[in-house]
Amino acid sequence: MLDLVVIGHISIDTLVFPDGRRVTMPGGAASGVATAAALAGAKVGLVTKVGEDFPGEWLQKLSSVLDVRGIQILPGKTIHIHMIYHEDGSVDAPVEMGVAQRMGETPIPKEYINAKVFHISPIPPEEQLKLLNRLKGKRVTLDFNPTYKEEYLQNRKLLREIVSRTEIVFPNEREAIMITGAGDVKEAARVLHDWGTKIVVITRGEEGVLIYDGLFYGFPALSINPEEIVDPTGAGDAFAGGFLARYSRGEPLEECVRTGLERAREVLKKWGSWSI
Repeated sequence: MLDLVVIGHISIDTLVFPDGRRVTMPGGAASGVATAAALAGAKVGLVTKVGEDFPGEWLQKLSSVLDVRGIQILPGKTIHIHMIYHEDGSVDAPVEMGVAQRMGETPIPKEYINAKVFHISPIPPEEQLKLLNRLKGKRVTLDFNPTYKEEYLQNRKLLREIVSRTEIVFPNEREAIMITGAGDVKEAARVLHDWGTKIVVITRGEEGVLIYDGLFYGFPALSINPEEIVDPTGAGDAFAGGFLARYSRGEPLEECVRTGLERAREVLKKWGSWSI
């Protein structure tokens, strides 16, 4: 039996720097969570859609640490995210969706269906709801992304419905406040809990992690030498993966957070969001 099944995007990310340099690397929130959980010792399956252009060596790399039977390879192109950095510090991030449409309908292998926990990475909220309907009766956790800010704000009723059917939600501080309209992070945690989720886990960067399950628990970030930080991309996903690796096995919240923070610290030391 799998400990964790992660559902969401794998992407091809191209970073374009002001001097014209281009770096292409694997990305995607779902693969960031899944690889971190696998390196933290969990048995993990990944459910996603990629195109025929998805590099074979990347798929082989994933298969070395997790179950890839849930990766559907379709005619067409993988979702491609271009991170274009400008000299003034601004960033453009155009996205070519490719085959990454209707993610809520992605087939889930029958071998995955008895997994202990299912995690839905950021996809459009209506697609997250499709998955919640398909996973009725399962233990489901969920994450957010500012990409879908307008959908969150325009249909808060749908968002409340989604949150009410989860066991844990993993917003960062800005997302939690934006989603709820709260005045501060603690109020946001209370609102999300009132909407029906059992545990609210809010990542706060250098300020650590805030958890609310009816009571507040604060955990400081792990120290890291600034010179060791290579790329902040994917730290939140790595945290969620490490946390869920322990949570799916019934370990205490303190252990879940510790492992999450360790995985987040490690991914900061490398390029890209994958932990491998």
